[in-house]
Amino acid sequence: MKSHALRSNGCLILVVRTSATRLTSSHAAFALQAFWLDGALVHQTKNAVDACHDPVVVLAADENFAIPLAATLRSVIDNLSPERMLRIYILDAGIGAATKERLVRSWPDERFQIHWVDVDSSALGLVPVSGHVNLVSYYRILMPRLLPNDVQRVIYLDADLIIRADLARLWDCELDGHLCLAAQDCAAPFVDSSVALKNFERCRSHLGSLRPIENYRELGLNPCAAYFNAGVLLVDLAAWRAADLSGQMLACLERNREHVRWWDQYALNVMLAGRWGALDPRWNQGSNVFAFPSWKQSPFDRAVFEQLRDDPYVIHFTTRYKPWLLSCLHPLRSQFYEYLDRTVWAGWRPWKKMRLTTIFEIAKTQERRMRLARRRLRSRIIELLESRSTQAEM
Repeated sequence: MKSHALRSNGCLILVVRTSATRLTSSHAAFALQAFWLDGALVHQTKNAVDACHDPVVVLAADENFAIPLAATLRSVIDNLSPERMLRIYILDAGIGAATKERLVRSWPDERFQIHWVDVDSSALGLVPVSGHVNLVSYYRILMPRLLPNDVQRVIYLDADLIIRADLARLWDCELDGHLCLAAQDCAAPFVDSSVALKNFERCRSHLGSLRPIENYRELGLNPCAAYFNAGVLLVDLAAWRAADLSGQMLACLERNREHVRWWDQYALNVMLAGRWGALDPRWNQGSNVFAFPSWKQSPFDRAVFEQLRDDPYVIHFTTRYKPWLLSCLHPLRSQFYEYLDRTVWAGWRPWKKMRLTTIFEIAKTQERRMRLARRRLRSRIIELLESRSTQAEM
């Protein structure tokens, strides 16, 4: 393992280079031993970050995700309890030194430590990738091997989130013996929604996937078991290490390669089946919640649906139509820019870099907008007709 430091904005930023092998406790001690304060190198006291009291947050990103990473962490820091510190590990897939300095300048707060962990992607083997997802998504399953042994519990966050609540509230949740806590995926709420949902016929056309684990029968999984989204996780990392879950998940992906859907989330849901606990859905509001015309066409009851839609703790831009792209129609897109404008990328907007392809992106966006409007209108008409039919029968 190699390491070096970058000095930026008065802070010492440690860069840890590792090849997906576990950091020893001596490496961890080195990683936390010093920081810059008022121009001087100051050794950090052991209790500067309390291992139990203060959240440990892990994210993964490459150079292409630097801007969303800046907004995501800015939202974390701005909403954190003032008495809490943060210990942040960024699983680095090739973010340049200049970009790292810009990122650090985007988070002007003395209550956090940043550790950049370089990852050797060869440890993942030939895992399937497609669409807008690359190998970085799989880094979370390598956390037990990449992070220091003294890190026994972490919050994992995707880099396409906006955090609207105090992350310390999530950190303080009891795991109660579960290997992780996660929120049910509103786009694919169950292993087999056609079996689990009583109102399946009403909401089937609005779901992202009816069976996110296609071979669940061969795997012996319960079709009525909830399926979670892996964008926000509270993880018992010590238990993951003890069970070598990294190895188990990689083996699962290899064995079931032809059935893998939604990348590492497939392995997480298969290997953690029956061993994860449910978070309040508001900790991970997927974009698909806005695809449901009303709670009646959703997998949730009215109270849960309206809370998730109107008052999320975390906004997760789950589709390929991200808020930093012209093609995004997300109704809460402005909140991404609200936090981005508190970083060194303030004022950045995708339409300020007009290209020939931009014209086609705008055209596609308008087409999607019309398609969604037609679908919502059709659902509304059906709902009104059903309501009138019920009234007539009464």
